[in-house]
Amino acid sequence: MPSTTRKPFNPVEAAAVQAAVKRAQTSQASQIGPDPALHSQDTELRWVEAVLRHRLSLNSLGRPVSIRTKDDDTHPLVADGRHFPAVALSIPFADRTLSFLATYDVRRLTFDLIDPCGRCGKPVPTEEINSLEDLGDYLLQARDGLGGSPRLRTSPAHAEDCLARGN
Repeated sequence: MPSTTRKPFNPVEAAAVQAAVKRAQTSQASQIGPDPALHSQDTELRWVEAVLRHRLSLNSLGRPVSIRTKDDDTHPLVADGRHFPAVALSIPFADRTLSFLATYDVRRLTFDLIDPCGRCGKPVPTEEINSLEDLGDYLLQARDGLGGSPRLRTSPAHAEDCLARGN
């Protein structure tokens, strides 16, 4: 009989689960303050990385967390955009990697977890994650319906014949 136990959480995932449980118990999200500002000496990739670090409270974990950042060649930065690429970010761990896509919605920079599409298997934005608690909810599958990512159906990464792809 195969084991149904999950691998232990890495430090980022453990902090996310703890934050999600606390939010569920208290009905209050942690207060992290406004996103970091883009300074003229920053590159956009470094700024996007700084925003993800801020939103996931990665600098408060007591140990350095590596993030790899690059332009995403598949997704646009803004909906229906063509000229500027979205930003792909990944947090590597010994046993797996968390991959994110940073894009702009109408109001702000948003982050989506990248996972295989349930229909075509291609890596697409599946869940919007904009806080440590959101990541914890995703890991625990605690929120009903989790909401998903608005960018899931519009992702150009789907296979051409994928039924999950919006028209």
